[in-house]
Amino acid sequence: MDTHIRKSRNRRIDILRALAIIMVVIGHTGNVPGAEWAYTYFPLMSYHMAIFLFISGYLYNDLEWKDYPSFCWRKTKNLAFPLLGWNIVYAGIVSILSWRNVVDYLPSLQEIWSFRALFIDPFVNANLYFLNLATWFVGMLYPALLIYGILNISLRRIITDHGLMVLFTVIAVLGLAFTNIRDRNIFLLAPLHVSYALFFIHLGKYYRQYIEPRLTFISPWIIICSCALFQYLTVRIGGWHLYSPSWMSFDGRIVMPLLMAITGIMMWLYIAGIIEKYILPNKIEEAISFSTWDIMAHHLLVKFMIGWVLVHWSIEPELVSSFRSTIWFLPKSFDYWAMILLETSLPILWHYIFAFIKNYNPISK
Repeated sequence: MDTHIRKSRNRRIDILRALAIIMVVIGHTGNVPGAEWAYTYFPLMSYHMAIFLFISGYLYNDLEWKDYPSFCWRKTKNLAFPLLGWNIVYAGIVSILSWRNVVDYLPSLQEIWSFRALFIDPFVNANLYFLNLATWFVGMLYPALLIYGILNISLRRIITDHGLMVLFTVIAVLGLAFTNIRDRNIFLLAPLHVSYALFFIHLGKYYRQYIEPRLTFISPWIIICSCALFQYLTVRIGGWHLYSPSWMSFDGRIVMPLLMAITGIMMWLYIAGIIEKYILPNKIEEAISFSTWDIMAHHLLVKFMIGWVLVHWSIEPELVSSFRSTIWFLPKSFDYWAMILLETSLPILWHYIFAFIKNYNPISK
């Protein structure tokens, strides 16, 4: 997710990243009107975060990871520090909202400014301050990358990449088997997150090196249709389940969460490949891909502020009650796609404004 570090780009992966962040926004905004069937048979929240983990592994670079201390510092600077920094900013925003009693679900001021809420929960809690809850993913990605790095460096001397794939599969399955105990201790969520993340990080690396070169003779449409058919039949036969990694909620399932995520990743990876082939590079695609952190961190704040404005202009009591009770409030009177557009574009605008301020040098003028 270090999207502001612009190395040589892989456009298909950039497109996949953009598609994944749009899935995040859609998942937090509600079902697409008239397309509830898509949410039912292709539950994107079961695999959109796995896509980001897969991308991290796909872009793996041996040279980058050999100097492990430098690697740790880069990930701390580009992931952990922004996560904690924005968490403090949102603590201030939520404090004002809580003090003004704008909604009913925010924590008290004492809870907001506790050491745990500020510096520990970003890595062990999937809610944070609600308005920035989507950044829980960075709290999973950061330790997972550090752990993967040290395991990859140390174990590759005695285990092949194939052996590592087996090892990370076993770790993921064991993690999924123990997800039913996470409610007893919230601190168990962090190691369960890591066990899930390690599998998909290595899967991305393993796929690029060993699987992708062997699939070049297969039509992308066959892969897309096969993965889509698997997801459809799984829901038709086994019933609908939302395999959400945020709280490691998998309905007691162990293998299916991995299979649904793998097929979801493959389906959208090859859709991204088709987009790359038939649609010319454009600024919109680039802006979304480069702004995934900003969209993830701030889209719910945009949604909240739009809801707040609409509620204050409304005379419908039930609208006020609904807004006060849940972060997932979405006024039916507001166009769904307009909401998606605003939740995506306003954080992108912030990304470029911040980049301009950061890089502005008045001396050079």
